[in-house]
Amino acid sequence: MGNTVLITAATVKEMDCFDIHTAVEPQNKTKGRSKETAGLYTIARLVGGIGPVATVYSLMDYLAQNDRPRLIINIGIAGSFRTSCPPGTVVVPLSDSFADLGVGGGAKFIPVAKSGITERGDELTPSGSYTAHKEIIKELADDYPLVRAITVNTASGSHESAEALISEFNPDIESMEGAAVYYVCNKKDIPCIAFRAVSNMVGPRDRSLWNISLALDKLGASVNHYLKNLSI
Repeated sequence: MGNTVLITAATVKEMDCFDIHTAVEPQNKTKGRSKETAGLYTIARLVGGIGPVATVYSLMDYLAQNDRPRLIINIGIAGSFRTSCPPGTVVVPLSDSFADLGVGGGAKFIPVAKSGITERGDELTPSGSYTAHKEIIKELADDYPLVRAITVNTASGSHESAEALISEFNPDIESMEGAAVYYVCNKKDIPCIAFRAVSNMVGPRDRSLWNISLALDKLGASVNHYLKNLSI
């Protein structure tokens, strides 16, 4: 294991929110990858695409071609279910779950873990929750709200869909990639954490109520602060 810290994000806009100074020219730019140095460790950036499928593919492709990272950090924006986490709030997910993998049951959604369709001993199908690195979480507990996250392929756009997710998962935030990063890291035993900045409240889709620029500003400041003070 080297001293690489791998930063993952779904989009270039999310990746570009922090500005640790580049010391090495970007490599493989067409694949969304670049490397740079900060302090005693190397930062590698991976823009993996939107959604869990693209995220898992991009991560596994990176791991197949590079040394094992010392730490993987997922960054991005998120929707919030909690009025205590309004737009601009930066949170750190303790856990993340795939919240739309399962079986439709009329008005009720049945998660794959409760559906009865998985086989005994199945350790590959994503079910249950996946977690951040416990020791790193302890270090961040005083600085950021620690939250329960869910990951969806389709962002929630109504009160009904939000209520269904709250009823089943009791989440604080939702994103479209977080659980995929934690899933790969847990399976590969790679320490991982995530920083998510709230851009909107979960509910009826109204872009006029979103504040992506504020979320990205707050996210960038938090990632910069963390990386500049990181000692690995």
